[in-house]
Amino acid sequence: MSLRPVRPRYCTQCAGTLEWRRLADERSPQPVCGRCGHVEWQNPKPTASALIVRRAPGGAPEVLLVRRARPPALGAWDCPGGFIDPDEHPEDALRRELREELAVEADVVRFVGVFMDRYGPAGDATLNLYYEVAIGAGRPTPGSDVSEAAWFALDRLPEPLAFENNRAALRALAGGPRAP
Repeated sequence: MSLRPVRPRYCTQCAGTLEWRRLADERSPQPVCGRCGHVEWQNPKPTASALIVRRAPGGAPEVLLVRRARPPALGAWDCPGGFIDPDEHPEDALRRELREELAVEADVVRFVGVFMDRYGPAGDATLNLYYEVAIGAGRPTPGSDVSEAAWFALDRLPEPLAFENNRAALRALAGGPRAP
C-alpha cells in the first residue's frame, strides 16, 4: 500500500481553506489560502545525522546504528540524529542529538552529504545532513528514542533500515554510489 504525504487543509494565518496551486516559477504546487492568500510553503524539514565510525579488530571500519524506540519505523535500525531546531547550526544539532540519544560527546570528522527523503511513508519531506563523527567522550548508552545501539561492519548492515536516506548515507560513507 502506498501512502501519500499528509497535506495541510487549513491556513495557519486565518484558518481559511487551502487550495493547491502551481505558483509562477515554482516546480511543485503549493497550498495557498483562498481567503488571505498566504502560502503554506512545503519545504523539507532539516535533520542532522551521525555516521559514528570506529575501526574493528583487524582494521575493518564499523558504524554505530541505533534501533528506533518510536514511530515511524519503530524497531528499525537508524543512524543517530534528529531534527534541527530553529536557529540551530546543524553540527550543534548533531551534538545535541547524540547527547540525548546515546549520552556521548561527538567530534565531527567530516561532512558526508545531503540526502532527501520522507519521515515515514506519509510524512514530511526531509533534507538530511550526514556527518562522519568520532566519539569524543562517553560510552554509547541508549536514551529515550533508542532501544538499542550496536556496531555493524559496513558490508554487513542490519535490516530493516529505518529510512532510505540511511542507506544512501551509509553507501556514501563506504565509498559507493549515492543513488541505487
